[in-house]
Amino acid sequence: MSFMEHHLFGPGSYRKARPASVSSSGFHSQRRRLIYSQPPSVDSLETFNGDMTRRNEKEILQTLNDRFAGYIEKVRNLEMHNRNLEAEAAALRQNQAGRTSVGEHYERELGDLRGLLQQLTGEKACVALEHEHLEEDIQHLRARLEDEARNREELEAAARTMKKYVEECRLARLELDKKLRALEEEDAFLKKNHEEEVAELLAQIQGAQVSFDMRDSLKTDVTAALREIRTQLDTHTNKSSTHAEEWFKVRMDRLSDAARSNQDAIRGSQEEIGEYRRQLQSRTIELETLRGTKESLDRQRMESEDRHHDDLNSLQETINQLDNELKTTKWEMASQLRDYQELLNVKMALDIEIAAYRKLLEGEENRFVSGGSPFSYLEGRFSSHFKVKGEEISDTVIVEEQTDETQVTEVTEEADDEEEEEEKEEEEEGEETKDEAGEALGRQVINEKKKSSYSEVVISASTALPLPAEREGEEGGDFWVTGTQHHSGL
Repeated sequence: MSFMEHHLFGPGSYRKARPASVSSSGFHSQRRRLIYSQPPSVDSLETFNGDMTRRNEKEILQTLNDRFAGYIEKVRNLEMHNRNLEAEAAALRQNQAGRTSVGEHYERELGDLRGLLQQLTGEKACVALEHEHLEEDIQHLRARLEDEARNREELEAAARTMKKYVEECRLARLELDKKLRALEEEDAFLKKNHEEEVAELLAQIQGAQVSFDMRDSLKTDVTAALREIRTQLDTHTNKSSTHAEEWFKVRMDRLSDAARSNQDAIRGSQEEIGEYRRQLQSRTIELETLRGTKESLDRQRMESEDRHHDDLNSLQETINQLDNELKTTKWEMASQLRDYQELLNVKMALDIEIAAYRKLLEGEENRFVSGGSPFSYLEGRFSSHFKVKGEEISDTVIVEEQTDETQVTEVTEEADDEEEEEEKEEEEEGEETKDEAGEALGRQVINEKKKSSYSEVVISASTALPLPAEREGEEGGDFWVTGTQHHSGL
């Protein structure tokens, strides 16, 4: 039972009306005491009864006016609250549409970032392949460099051997030069000695001519012997000098040929060494260039990996943030749906209460005009009203609920299965609440009719303004209802 049902049809309504009944009961008891204590007077009794009736009517009228004014104020507040909730629901739908557009924007941005990630991955693969090719080239150049270094070492060893051989040849040449000079000096010395001996022999021969006049016969033999000796010595000296010169010439020619060949070999070796040095310098420069290229590619690869890692982290953070926002939005939507369901149930109950109260007032107004019996009218009107009107309002509310739920379902197609199950449970609870509210209202009406069977209700209206036709219609002024209520002692 809702608050308005409890307020309108609950026991509190009878409690608020009891002062009149108490005063009425007091009137009857006082009337009995007056009947027993005073002599019967019809005029005084009617006057007193009229005063008490007018006083009771004023009290009842004031109570009804207060209750009706409070009810109208409460209805206005609820209508205002309902309009605010409808505005909030519209804003929530717009916000959800905005969130959907933001989600699409994020999806597009994620797609672009995924494409950029694939492009960076392809560039990284190309850089890695180029790095592998450069590594292979560096290994090949390193092997060539090692081969060239070995060849250089071999050539340097050969050059050192040739230098050693050239040095030995130079030392041999110097030794031969020394021997040649010694032989030349010896030859000059022998020639000088021979000339001195010849001169001495000639001097001896000339000195001996005086003393050996007597030996003239032997002079010719000595001269011939000396001439022969001189001839032999000259021949031997010429042969020795000629042989020495020929030997020295042959030796010098051999040494010159060996020196020339060695110089040619040394010159060729020096040229090869220079060529190898130039090749080594060019290979060294190329190797340094390749090392610089390798270092720059390594730096680029590390920078690309760092950027890739940072992009992945930022994308992961963005995805986590979007997931959190999506979860928060889902929870907010679920909470809004629950609040909307509760407000829809309250609205349904209020519509039922307003319609019941309107029918009650219209029935009372028609009864005042026609002057019929209250019990027959209440039984017929209440039963037909709560059956027909309750079904119409229930159908209207259910249609509105289905329409709103369809709109919300179209907006929230990506909600989880758990939220859908919760919504279904809430709908079932709302339907059960509506059924319970209708049953409670029917039971309340039955109780009212049972209570009214033991009491006599007489309500007369001197002036009554018509109620507004629509729930959201014009704001009415004060409603004045006059009536009396008499309770007989049971």
